[in-house]
Amino acid sequence: MTIYTTMWSYLWDLVDDGMDESVRRLGGELSLDAVSVATAYHTFEQMRPQRRGNKLLREEQAAIYFQPDLSLYRDTVIRPHVAPMAQTSNPLEQLAGAASRQGLDVISWTVCLHNSFLCAQYPQLVQRTAYGDSLGWILCPGCDDVRAYVVALCTDLARNYGVHRVELETCNFGGYGHTHQHVKDGVVLGNIGQYLFSLSFSEGCCSKATARGIDVDALRAWVQEQLDPVFRDGVPLAGSIEDLLRSQADLAAFQDLREELVTSLIQEVRQALKATSAELSFLLMGDRWIAGIRPDLIAPHTDRLGILAYTASPAEVVSKVQAALESGVPGPNHLVTGLCAYPPASPDADTLQAVARAAIGTGVEELSFYNYGICPNSCLKWVRSCIDSI
Repeated sequence: MTIYTTMWSYLWDLVDDGMDESVRRLGGELSLDAVSVATAYHTFEQMRPQRRGNKLLREEQAAIYFQPDLSLYRDTVIRPHVAPMAQTSNPLEQLAGAASRQGLDVISWTVCLHNSFLCAQYPQLVQRTAYGDSLGWILCPGCDDVRAYVVALCTDLARNYGVHRVELETCNFGGYGHTHQHVKDGVVLGNIGQYLFSLSFSEGCCSKATARGIDVDALRAWVQEQLDPVFRDGVPLAGSIEDLLRSQADLAAFQDLREELVTSLIQEVRQALKATSAELSFLLMGDRWIAGIRPDLIAPHTDRLGILAYTASPAEVVSKVQAALESGVPGPNHLVTGLCAYPPASPDADTLQAVARAAIGTGVEELSFYNYGICPNSCLKWVRSCIDSI
């Protein structure tokens, strides 16, 4: 069995190392089949151990890292925010050329809705709690302008940059707790409270729910009634989300809508990519309830689904693969398993090889290593020895 391998990477690291040299290193020295490069990304602070001089790189605005074809975005009010490094040059275009010469595939690692910059620019398109709070890190997939933006973004990458695959991250709902500020939170919400407080009552979700006959105002009031005692007393609600849905018909219908919105958005992206040669994959980062992710519904519209198995335990890798298969991934050959190539998940080369073999032993045929610019040089050598051993 031939194993397909790739490595998540950042364009800024490839540019700083020299594009041709970086690509030669990835395809030649590391013997990878592809590079999965961040084309749209959230804010970050990155430790860069390989860089000379300063070791920290900080970006405080989510952005895209290529020059967009703005004609593709005419169906949405959202205008993509281009990172400074891509305003005067086009690093993704440079990568496409260098990768082609090396025989290396380019995968577009595309962070779709996790974008605090666009949330600030378009507050009407952000997820909102039942109390009206803005979850300012995540655009709402229930809003038509957001959906059109995601389709345009993926079309742009596939049509104009010839990527082998578009890999979707956070193309789903998000929830409370993931933010860019120092969180000050003295309340234990519990599973049910976290779920209820993360429900999106954006204008888009509310209008679509109303069209389905859901009494949104009553549902919003009911959610507040459940949460008010939690906020007042600091005691989480008991029970399970499944039981809660069985007891509240409008909530169950609202959850069905959320899951369908995520699935149909992926379906719309897939339809847009049919005119190109690009494959489509989706990273399973989030659960059914808060994220609205249903692998069984999503799988028919993707070529691959991805999981993160950042662990030193081969048994845990097997467990994660099995859980993905039980959730509706049609088979291990449909699954990309992400492995972290540096400590503590991989304390040494032998551990990285062991977890890789564990994934392959389940029938997985694709591995993705994390991350070119974050790994110390010694860990990059572990990746090559891992690939040689499988």
